[in-house]
Amino acid sequence: MTNIKTYNIARWLYLRKIPFFPRVFNRLTRLIYSCEIPYTAQIDKGVIFAHKGLGVVIGHDTVIGENTKVLQHVTIGGKGGIRANPVIGKNVIIGAGASILGDVKIGDNAKIGAGAVVLKDVTEDCTVVGIPAKEI
Repeated sequence: MTNIKTYNIARWLYLRKIPFFPRVFNRLTRLIYSCEIPYTAQIDKGVIFAHKGLGVVIGHDTVIGENTKVLQHVTIGGKGGIRANPVIGKNVIIGAGASILGDVKIGDNAKIGAGAVVLKDVTEDCTVVGIPAKEI
C-alpha cells in the first residue's frame, strides 16, 4: 500500500463522516511514509508523490489538481499561523524541497523548481525558481 492509497481510504471515510478511522490512517501514513498528507486536503486522481512522499507536508485545506507530481521534502501549506492554503492546478511539477506557502494559486502546467519558495501566485505554463520564487 502506498501513501496515496492510505490517503484515499482516510479521505473516503472522512467524507462519509465515519469517525476515528481517518485519523488512524493519517497516523499510519505519517509513521510508515514519514509524510503528512491530511485527509482534509483535496487531492485529485493521478497525483504522484515521488519516493512515496518522503518528507512531504501538506496543509489541511490544500487543493492539488489532477496529474500533479510532488517530489520529496515538499511543503505545501499556510504561513504565519494563518490557515489559508494553496490551490494547485493540474499537471504541475513541484521540485524537491520546494515550499508553497500561503493563499496562493498555482496555474495548470506550471513548474516549481527544486528548493523554490513560492509566496505569490504562479500563472499557467510558467516555471518559477529561487527564494522567493521568480518566473524564468
